[in-house]
Amino acid sequence: MNALVLEENGKLVWREHELRAVDGWYRMRIAAAGICGSDLGRGFNSGAYHYPLVMGHEFSAVVEEAPKGGKYVPGTLAAVYPLLPCGKCAACVKGFIQLCEHYDYFGSRRDGAFAEELYVPESHIIPVPDGVTPEEAAMTEPAAVAYHGTHGFPLEKGARAMVIGGGPIGLIAAQWLRIRGAGEIAVCDVDPAKLDFARRFGFEAVDTGGAGERALPECDVVVEACGVSATRTMAVSCCARKGVLSFIGNPADDWTLPKQLFSSVLRKELTMRGNWNSVPDPDWREVLAHVGKDLNLKDLVTARVPMADGAAAFARILNHECFHCKTLLINP
Repeated sequence: MNALVLEENGKLVWREHELRAVDGWYRMRIAAAGICGSDLGRGFNSGAYHYPLVMGHEFSAVVEEAPKGGKYVPGTLAAVYPLLPCGKCAACVKGFIQLCEHYDYFGSRRDGAFAEELYVPESHIIPVPDGVTPEEAAMTEPAAVAYHGTHGFPLEKGARAMVIGGGPIGLIAAQWLRIRGAGEIAVCDVDPAKLDFARRFGFEAVDTGGAGERALPECDVVVEACGVSATRTMAVSCCARKGVLSFIGNPADDWTLPKQLFSSVLRKELTMRGNWNSVPDPDWREVLAHVGKDLNLKDLVTARVPMADGAAAFARILNHECFHCKTLLINP
């Protein structure tokens, strides 16, 4: 088969690549696969575990060949859960597979979906409901990560909420907060294009490029979806008394919290939540139940590119040649 192969840091090549069969798994044809921000670091900032590597962990696929006794028939369109838990560690035994200590992962630790085909275990195949497109299904993973980071804590109807970071995860997180009943929802960013994009989804857009921390409104729930020290500090500073801070963004740097600001964590009795990955149930199933109804994923897609042209798509994103929210690589 052909695949978009990361041969070394910064070198992506569409070429023939071995499709590694796994006994008892399904052979699936990739329909659509999203470019994640983590793929940029993995592919172009020496972030890969090994080379060569086929990246891609946000994807939908169609069953091509089922193993003997498999319950899904050829032609089944599915979203695919990319995390492969060990099933033996303490977290797995407790049912917290997203926190597995020895996990494998499509697109990072093993070959993923920037390819024509992939073998997938039955447990990770989640058939999509009628009416859900392959493109929407390919965005189940980021939507589930956002779901995981916006649930699990109480949210009063009409509560004021803020999402720091106007990328795809942030915009989906803001949608989940709206679905949960939040009132005013602000999306913060320094990029005017991202702020304009957030307004299209009906959110208040707050430019933090020149705003001091005190210029931001206090909110009952603050979701941090950037992962840098400045935005984590911002999240603490604008969280209201008895508020919830939910951290989704992968950390890009260290974080030192000033004494006075940490004092506010105590004095305001803030709840700080870390979030990691997602789980098939309820996260993925809730995404597929809401998509196309009150959860808008299709309008987050700003580019659709043939898989064979994936290297050029990465170059455009890295060179900031155009506005990018979510780019999908599509197999014909």
